[in-house]
Amino acid sequence: MGARSKREISEKELSRWRLIEEFEERLERAMGASPEAGTFSDPRRKLGQKDYLSLLLFGLFNPVVDSMRGLCGASRLRRVGEEVCSTPVSLGSFSEAQAVVDPALLQRVFAELASEEQCAEGQERDRRLERYRRNLLVVDGTLWRALPRMAWALWRFQHGRESALRLHVKFNLWEEKPVGALVTSARRCERAVLRRQLKAGEFYVGDRYYGEDYSLFGELEKAGCSYLLRLRQEASFEVVEEWPLSQADQSASVTFDGLVRLGSHHRFHRDEPVRLIRVQTDESELLLVSNKGREELSGELLALIYRSRWRVELFFKWLKCILGCRHWLAESERGVALQVYCALIAALLLLRRNGRRPGKRAMEMIRFYLLGYATLDELSNALALEEKSA
Repeated sequence: MGARSKREISEKELSRWRLIEEFEERLERAMGASPEAGTFSDPRRKLGQKDYLSLLLFGLFNPVVDSMRGLCGASRLRRVGEEVCSTPVSLGSFSEAQAVVDPALLQRVFAELASEEQCAEGQERDRRLERYRRNLLVVDGTLWRALPRMAWALWRFQHGRESALRLHVKFNLWEEKPVGALVTSARRCERAVLRRQLKAGEFYVGDRYYGEDYSLFGELEKAGCSYLLRLRQEASFEVVEEWPLSQADQSASVTFDGLVRLGSHHRFHRDEPVRLIRVQTDESELLLVSNKGREELSGELLALIYRSRWRVELFFKWLKCILGCRHWLAESERGVALQVYCALIAALLLLRRNGRRPGKRAMEMIRFYLLGYATLDELSNALALEEKSA
């Protein structure tokens, strides 16, 4: 690919860096699509859905605020009252709101943003995969530690117990953004979540956890889905047919491409042959299974797709470390879901405005601008500098 031309940022675009304002506009559209819960029509309630959710989003962009009490204190500031929350919020009102605001409201805002086509800039992509730009999805999850008193998140694992929650995502590899999300306790099975979210035409890429259950392969095919999943290294199989490798396959370190019959034990057995690709890496060998025919996707391209799966891990790291979604402002399952959805919406808004996920320095400048300490010119220069260094 040739050198990228510098992306010009117009004054109109810069004026729209008021991300909370844009969020509120989308939120109002989502609220108009469904009737407001009865409790919010009660004249005694001072804190509305929009004010509560805008405060949550404000907390993500303001590193000074790291607690529910801090957000309530910020709601009494004049500028916050003008731009974020129309009324001062008490600790009791903020805490109670998490029980009555429906996460489905944020899911609609998230779905609207996710449906808007947006290709992250600065990443070279193989144009042979452009036909899958809308449906090539990594399925994966990431854990967040919860507070010990969050009993709903108690999780038993091999080393003991702790409280944790899991974010399950469908991550679009071409556009590098989440397009589906569900927040659950950590004990919720990732394969079970995927089974509930199957959609015909989607192409799923998953790690070894998804490849452990051979019955999932048939369920994916029956649902009209494509898949590329990794098997455990100790998986057993019988070769049915081996296909010759092209020069491109060999250059991509593919050592086998063909049909195999999986499993020797009755619990891990599949009668129908499945396509297997073996890829040699510097550290080990990847065993990948797929229902894509070789006439559609070569072994080389399947290996390339799976190697790109790690982009979802970079997104998780960015979400936790750079966006800074670390402090819980609510403790109920519903309240935590609201906060995580706000973080995902913030990620999509930033991608839409900047054409990329901002790095640490650019994120600092965005926060300075939103706090009023940086000018539009300074923000523009910071974004241009990051783009130039990418």
